Amino acid sequence: MAVPPEPSTPVFVGRERELGTIRGLLDRAAAEEAQTLVVSGDAGVGKTALVTRACSNGSGALTIFGTCLPLTTMSIPLLPIRSAVRNLDINRFDDLSPVGIGDLDGDDRDVTVRFDEWLARRCQVQPVVLVVDDVQWADRSTLDALMYVIAGPARRRLAVIATLRAGEVGLGHPLQRWLADIRRLPRMFELGLEPFDRAGTAAQIEALIGAVPHQSLIDDVHGRGRGNPYFSRLMVSGLTSDARVAPDTFPADLSSAVLQSWFRLSQETRRLATVLAVGGAAMRAGELAEVVEDADVGGIRSALAEAVDSGTLDRLEDGSFWFHHPMSAEVLAAALADDERREWHRRFADLLEGRLASPAPAETVIAVADHRSRAGETSAAFEWTLRAATAAGDATGRAEELRLLRRAVGLREDLPDATPSLDDLLRRLREAAADAGATSDELDAVEALLARMDDRTDPLAAAELRVRRMHLRFMSGLSFIEVDEMREALRLGSADTASPVYALALAELAHAELWSGDRRHARAHAREAIDVARATGDSQALSIALSAGSMAANFEEDIAVASALGHEALAPALEARAWWAYVHAAMWEANAVETWASETYALRMRDRRLELEARGGPHAYVAWLSAAEALARLTSGAWREADERLRVALGSDPGPLGDVEARLAAARLAVLQGRQREAEGHLLRVEELVVDGSAFLAIEYDAVCAEVRLGAGDAVGAYEAALRGVIDRGGPPTMAEWLLPFAARALADRAQAARDGGESDDEVLAALDSLVERCPHVIQDVGSWTELMRWQVAALDAMYAAERARARADVAAAGLWTEAVGACYQARLPWEEAYSSWRATEALLGRGHDRQAGADMLRRGLALAQRLGARPVEDELTDLARRARIPLAEPSSAASAGPAALHGLTARERDVLELVAVGRTYGEIARELVISEKTVSTHVSHLLAKTGTANRVELARLVHRLSADG
Repeated sequence: MAVPPEPSTPVFVGRERELGTIRGLLDRAAAEEAQTLVVSGDAGVGKTALVTRACSNGSGALTIFGTCLPLTTMSIPLLPIRSAVRNLDINRFDDLSPVGIGDLDGDDRDVTVRFDEWLARRCQVQPVVLVVDDVQWADRSTLDALMYVIAGPARRRLAVIATLRAGEVGLGHPLQRWLADIRRLPRMFELGLEPFDRAGTAAQIEALIGAVPHQSLIDDVHGRGRGNPYFSRLMVSGLTSDARVAPDTFPADLSSAVLQSWFRLSQETRRLATVLAVGGAAMRAGELAEVVEDADVGGIRSALAEAVDSGTLDRLEDGSFWFHHPMSAEVLAAALADDERREWHRRFADLLEGRLASPAPAETVIAVADHRSRAGETSAAFEWTLRAATAAGDATGRAEELRLLRRAVGLREDLPDATPSLDDLLRRLREAAADAGATSDELDAVEALLARMDDRTDPLAAAELRVRRMHLRFMSGLSFIEVDEMREALRLGSADTASPVYALALAELAHAELWSGDRRHARAHAREAIDVARATGDSQALSIALSAGSMAANFEEDIAVASALGHEALAPALEARAWWAYVHAAMWEANAVETWASETYALRMRDRRLELEARGGPHAYVAWLSAAEALARLTSGAWREADERLRVALGSDPGPLGDVEARLAAARLAVLQGRQREAEGHLLRVEELVVDGSAFLAIEYDAVCAEVRLGAGDAVGAYEAALRGVIDRGGPPTMAEWLLPFAARALADRAQAARDGGESDDEVLAALDSLVERCPHVIQDVGSWTELMRWQVAALDAMYAAERARARADVAAAGLWTEAVGACYQARLPWEEAYSSWRATEALLGRGHDRQAGADMLRRGLALAQRLGARPVEDELTDLARRARIPLAEPSSAASAGPAALHGLTARERDVLELVAVGRTYGEIARELVISEKTVSTHVSHLLAKTGTANRVELARLVHRLSADG
């Protein structure tokens, strides 16, 4: 088989639809129906890589690759056919000889006929795929030869695939007539290959750097490269996994790749294209003539037409011109000498400024400011940048305004006598960043203001800045809520004990004290904060004070007060557009209603997220709520909904905290479904974003870290991660209840491995004894002690006990795991239920307990694991079934069969029983039968009474046993 050229990128991602299309065509060709395909797209979009991948499917076809070249001073007839034949292994083909086609001597007609005859003979032996790459550079003889081959007999096993750079084939290109001719032939198809969307670019970058890329890197690469896989590969070449953006400077190979078509232009056209690139926006010929001295409009039109024909520029609908690939403008502008580039920017600024109307369009004002800045005109750039920032805030949104304000701050430092003052500019930047949810920008502004401020002169402003800095440092992953910092803020705020700042400092001191374990002082401070905030009438201070009160009541398990205060805190937060305050209130209100590990909590997060979106809240805070919703949905088993929310949260840069929360949930979903590399990639990103994940008690870092290490088979690492979360830092971390079951599971894995290897497990069991002595029961998180939360604590405690029995190889393990299955079912923890089903099955079958009970448990757990996509548990159960020779086919339902023992059931009870027997949850049964969960619970209670079973696990086991018996 001829060796195809290297693909345009060393990794291949996506393109499933296009691969399917090409492989379907190759299958038809292999079935003696000749096919033709033209794959078109921009340079670097991955045409060759796609065709190469499609042809390397092990079908047994002979694939012949020939490449056309952009020759300028010479023409080699039939170049791709000659190169393709030379690449063939002459030892494999007897007819590749001087009497055949090996030398390809003769005129073009003779060679074409002989090549077609050779193809016909090869097609009788095996399917043949002829690939001609870059057909836009083919000479006339090659096009005629391809036409002759394509128009040949229909009944031969031949596929002809040509790749075409669509942007380089203008109306006058000789290939246009050839394309028109072959389009009239039968069995001819075309496939346009589009650039990657953002998700495709993300997948490519991940494969290239070997880690989950940061969202800002994806945005930068996709925005600049517009999804071109080749350009994306060159941009990220050499980047590490922590890169946030692509390099500002272009490597030589990227510049050459971007400017391939530009290099083929005439000197004057290249000059005009470079000027257009400096202009930074589409322009008409007349506008370019105003910038370029001694320019002739007619000559400029001709030059622009040449650039369009080469694929460098596109002519837009309004008659203006811009680059076919916008990165070309970046590369050309960067290639100019500094002095020359600044002079062109000055000319563009003069041109645009002279055209300004009143009122001036925001985009024109911004363009003048950008050109003045790039021309190096500091004073004029400062004035225009301030004007542009105002125009951007009114018309284009906060992102552009922030960019301009950051520049204004930098310029102001070089203009000591300018107005407004640097402090005023920093305050303006801070306000815009806060409204946009731009955490990094706001934190920089706050830090700069604090550094310039004398606490003694303005203690209230200093206090407010300290409180805000704590929020921003938390959201940036730099530090958790700090008691000492808030004590200092309160000291400064005490300059006016009737001020909103004093209320704010009191509230956040209470917040910090609660996390540090000082509940007595926290509740008193929260109450005082609410009183002061109500008296001031300040919306933001009132919202944060009410949230502190809700949090304090949650910690004291005063749920009614916690719920009322949390709900009251929402409205003033929205009124003040205080996004931190709103999310903080939303979460503590929800915590008072139900445990976070519930569908109820998820729905609360959804409602608050929708409300925040409706009010124009920034994505960083929407992502925070989305991540909380996703974790709740995941834990309660709704993993598809969780995955959808995670995609939204990570769809654009969610800010550090939203990124952390979303990635922790994504890591948990990935490890539960067996995607270990993905889970570790998400966790690695969390560790890059957060200085000390264990110190951030409001996130589930330690539990997820332990679970990911368990997924990797790293029992030691999992135990250490779980123990980090057990350390008393004041308040318990999120997912605290999971820590001890994970720790015991890690020890059980180690003990089992030691016994399997014939080694002593004494050391591991000593560690287990120490753990149990220190923590006899699971750690309990703060929040609403609802019935579901009690069930969940009980279920996880049952798993903790069962793991301890497994570690000790205790014969009681089977019973303990069976109890854990039922407890997890009742607690609506399906992932834990599936895992416990595996361990229960293992224990029941391993010690010769009850084979039928083990088989029932296995089938039940397998059905649940398959529904969850829990591949690790599914694989373990499938392996157990194979080794124990247990058929996986589910027995027919005894509820439908109606054995004597189950007489007396109503029709609806039989419906419920059938679903219970296959492991459905209350929620799933309710949705399928269109009844409430409460009604389901009532029916199950009746079934337990009528069958004499103690719980749903026994009820399901009874059904399977009766089915087997008759």
